[in-house]
Amino acid sequence: MIKTVLIANRGEIVNRIIRTCNKMGLASVVVYSDADKDARYIGKAAESYHIGPSAPVKSYLNGEALVEAIKKSGADAVHPGYGFLSESAPFAKAVARAGAKWIGPDPSILESIESKCYCRVIADKAGVPVTPGTIGIIHSIDEIYETAERVGLPILLKLDKGGGGKGIEELDHFESRAVTQAVFESMQRIGAMAFACADVYLEKEVMAPRHIEVQFLADNYGAVVCLGERECSIQRRYQKIIEESPSPVVTEEDRARLYSYTEKIVKAIGYSGAGTIEYLRDTEGTYYFMEINARLQVEHPVTELVTGLDLVEWQIRVANGEDLGFAQKDIKLSGHAIECRIYAEDPKTFRPSPGTITRLVFPDTKKAEMRLEHAIWEGYKVSPFYDPMLCKLAVWGKDRQSCVANVIRALGEFVIEGVSTNIPTNLAIMRNRNFVAGNFATNFLNHERVNIGLENYVVTISRQFGCPGRSIAKKMAGLLGVEYYDRDILEQVAAEMNLPVPKLESDEVEAEYVKLLFPLGTGTEEEKEKIFAAQQKIILQFAEKNSGIFLGRCADYILRNHANLFSIYIYAPREARREYCIKSLHIPAQDADRIMDEADGARLSYSMNYAKVYSQNVENKNISIDSSLFGTSEATAEVLVSMIRRKFNLA
Repeated sequence: MIKTVLIANRGEIVNRIIRTCNKMGLASVVVYSDADKDARYIGKAAESYHIGPSAPVKSYLNGEALVEAIKKSGADAVHPGYGFLSESAPFAKAVARAGAKWIGPDPSILESIESKCYCRVIADKAGVPVTPGTIGIIHSIDEIYETAERVGLPILLKLDKGGGGKGIEELDHFESRAVTQAVFESMQRIGAMAFACADVYLEKEVMAPRHIEVQFLADNYGAVVCLGERECSIQRRYQKIIEESPSPVVTEEDRARLYSYTEKIVKAIGYSGAGTIEYLRDTEGTYYFMEINARLQVEHPVTELVTGLDLVEWQIRVANGEDLGFAQKDIKLSGHAIECRIYAEDPKTFRPSPGTITRLVFPDTKKAEMRLEHAIWEGYKVSPFYDPMLCKLAVWGKDRQSCVANVIRALGEFVIEGVSTNIPTNLAIMRNRNFVAGNFATNFLNHERVNIGLENYVVTISRQFGCPGRSIAKKMAGLLGVEYYDRDILEQVAAEMNLPVPKLESDEVEAEYVKLLFPLGTGTEEEKEKIFAAQQKIILQFAEKNSGIFLGRCADYILRNHANLFSIYIYAPREARREYCIKSLHIPAQDADRIMDEADGARLSYSMNYAKVYSQNVENKNISIDSSLFGTSEATAEVLVSMIRRKFNLA
């Protein structure tokens, strides 16, 4: 029986496995490289061993160093997590030779299914559809041309032993035989260098596919149980960033068919342990076998949330020789779960953003059923040596709609400073109309690039004095779930940055009204220019950081060239403005007319052209709207938000 588990990995998955080991009464052993010497999980394990420098090839990919740690610790089992050596047959064999159990399928199985072509042959023989193309490897470009003639372009050249989105080349046309030969040889070189295998096969590219995978457990006695499917179509660079279970597109009939396909393949291979079979679904609803993942998946928490099972526990139990003890009929999917991978990367370019986390605040996990899987802390250094994933947020809801709402709330509570993250991207995806409707495919990010906010959208609101612009703008920001910026916020930030702020003193009118009369203050023209430059700096900084609602004509002018701008001008009949001044701003009736006249006059007398020319010109606005047309501020805000959602394709 297993007593001590060595975890041959790093990061959040180590904490995840330790948690299950503690629950099962097992001791855990961790390893670490130079870059991870301060990892908090080191103190949680029974033992820890340094295995080498930061570079993965000298530490987490160094089988000899890991085996040495197994021997020193006396661990009788090894959990490989995911990535690194988790699907390495040579390492699994070395673990067995060291006298420890491999928590995963038998090394001989790993050796076989490392070849995608082997798996395609197995699936084809089992009667499971595979993507059209070559079942086996190709040896010349003649086979590329022949297959393309048979299945049609575009096609994908893939490495037989590739993975992680690497080693895929799309051909949507042929330039010349010389170019095709060069592409083919380049693929072979990449395979030889990255995966020690130059074999290449060919698939017809499935256009606008859904990426659906089925999680299964299999014991050593022939039992196979499927644990629902996961939707993994939201990807960048062929790598998943958002996963959910169940898929919004899979019907009960589809699920039964996928379960049947999965059971046939698993039994044909003789697989035991936890695993995943990945399928592509085309626009006609046909599911094609793609590949097998012989390990725990990054996205396994969503399956655990909807099934109530601990997959790591069952990996260990199967490795211990236990049978599953339950059947397919015992698996009931409850509610809906979504996982967001949070990376230290630029949310627009997806380029990694290494650095030090200077401030870290996690969402309150008590507000909804959610899991945070991470191994980071304030002061944590994001290393350039490893995948930039910082943590995983997995959230459950009684249905998909409530789950999405819970995810949005949780993402909004994150504070991660010091490095860029893809949280804005994840938030924008959750708010996207097509995502919420379940209408998406693996090309989603490219197709929706602007509309999902990879380039932030901004809404500017300029208005007449006496219009309820501020209350409308605040209501809109709340409905859209974006930031709200007005004069007060800009002045506060300017003061913190030691930038100039307006002078608002006046003997005739209270300071509150001077603000409304003179947005740039009451100083000299030179002072106003400096204040405008300060506002410009702050507004552009805010607009770069997040989507938001900006109140004021300065913002309207400054952001006039933003790629994703919705500009609004709010006006109202004089009587409606007068009533607003009296009832909402509590201006004495006898002063309301005078103040409105002064405010209108002040705006017209600006010496700076931005207010007089650009902001007064309704042709520069997406919409000019009467604030009293729809009655209340709330009703007006709802109408404007509806327009914004249509423009930016928001849910």
